[in-house]
Amino acid sequence: MEIYERKNRRNARRIFFVSLVICVAFAACACGKSKEKDKASKREPATVTAKPTPDVVTDTPVPTIPHCDPLPTPAPFAYKDHTSNPDWKSHEAVNQYRSGDYTRLNEPVQYYVLWLGFAHVTFGELDFRMTDFDREYLQAVALNYEKTIESIADHNVDITVYLYFVDDVMPLTQYPGEDWLYLDRETVMSYIEKYCSEKEIDTVLTTVQTAGEENRRRNEGKDGYGVHDVILGLKTDGFESEIGYSTFNLTEPAEGTWPLADPEIPSLYATAVAVHEWMHQLEYLKTLLGVEYPNTHAYMGPPEFPNYRKYTADLNDYDFFEFYRLVLSGKCPYTEGEEIELVGMYPKMWPLIKRNALNLGRFTIQASDESGYLTASDGEVSLTISDEPCVWLIRYAGNGRYILSPEEYPDLRMDLGNAWDSEGNTVGIWVYTGYDDAQTWLLMDNGVGTYSIQTPYPSGRLVTVTEAGEQARIYTDFAVPGVQNWIIKEAEESR
Repeated sequence: MEIYERKNRRNARRIFFVSLVICVAFAACACGKSKEKDKASKREPATVTAKPTPDVVTDTPVPTIPHCDPLPTPAPFAYKDHTSNPDWKSHEAVNQYRSGDYTRLNEPVQYYVLWLGFAHVTFGELDFRMTDFDREYLQAVALNYEKTIESIADHNVDITVYLYFVDDVMPLTQYPGEDWLYLDRETVMSYIEKYCSEKEIDTVLTTVQTAGEENRRRNEGKDGYGVHDVILGLKTDGFESEIGYSTFNLTEPAEGTWPLADPEIPSLYATAVAVHEWMHQLEYLKTLLGVEYPNTHAYMGPPEFPNYRKYTADLNDYDFFEFYRLVLSGKCPYTEGEEIELVGMYPKMWPLIKRNALNLGRFTIQASDESGYLTASDGEVSLTISDEPCVWLIRYAGNGRYILSPEEYPDLRMDLGNAWDSEGNTVGIWVYTGYDDAQTWLLMDNGVGTYSIQTPYPSGRLVTVTEAGEQARIYTDFAVPGVQNWIIKEAEESR
């Protein structure tokens, strides 16, 4: 790619200006004085475009140069063909939502669920196990979950559930400050990684069983029994994460609901719990697309959710499934003033929830003067320029923003220190903090083979490294000497 730095552009302007003056003087000597001055067009300083457009500060006056076209306007990060770009897919989904279009996808989205039934879990003296009936019941729940969602979604999604039972003893985790327990994702990560290495997986559900007569007899009288129990359901990660994760307690089927009569009718209570916790994983669509998308608890209605009506649980359609059905079909009423919108999952939203739908790939970020690569160091949680290429995972975060994580430390991301948008503030890597403005970035194409890495704040400050080995910081365009332009290109596959 062509290398083109702003400081070189300033030098080029000066040289060009002096050369122009000499040429004009020479022409005047040959042809006499001209009474007409050429009209001069002012070259605009290179700016970085954001929403809203940031103020641009320059420390060097830009001379007026005759007959010179302006530099290209920076554009968003371009990634392969537009149909592969999650930004384009998001745009298509928003257009469908805005127009109230429910046209079915040409092909259903293939969505793969890893479902792990942990048959033996413990907490202190407490010892919970699944019976043979529990295993049979969970198999029916998985089938009911799969067929119910496919039917509600008008078959825009084709779900495949891989259900496995794990007999190894797994410890439960107590939620901080609470009595209830859950199966933590990190506790079972080795199993997740094992199955994900063998199959394409989009999300993970895990299930344990603390109910039933055998569990009661085994634990009655033990310390903590009746005080600590596994929470009905919990979602810890959604599709915005590396992989989604929800966990829930199987409990026992209500009288009259077993055996399962019709897989497409959500008649099993555990099915409703599984769907509920999985639906939490989809809530990131509100942030990703910038549209109204229901919280999974919006069935409660006012006052917690004033724009939604209250739904009641139907004993024949468990756990507010009327509400779940409306959300998953994109037809949940949302009232704002006198207007009613139908919100939820529109057909073109389904492709966005797959595990890697928002991942752009593996990239290196090289200084435009080829002095080195933008490199992350876990030990120092800092960024600088070094000779060794660092591979970055770039993930779309919605609204033209991107998350940048070093491949070596995928749980960390490029982070603006203390979320302060101030001149000279440090840029490093850190765990997810919830401060999205400090951990998402605009990648602006300068039109000359380089990109600027820009904060989404109105200031539009740029990631800057003044020299190799120095800490990366944010500065306004042209504010200090150093590297503000970067060559971003796909990394070669490691061998």
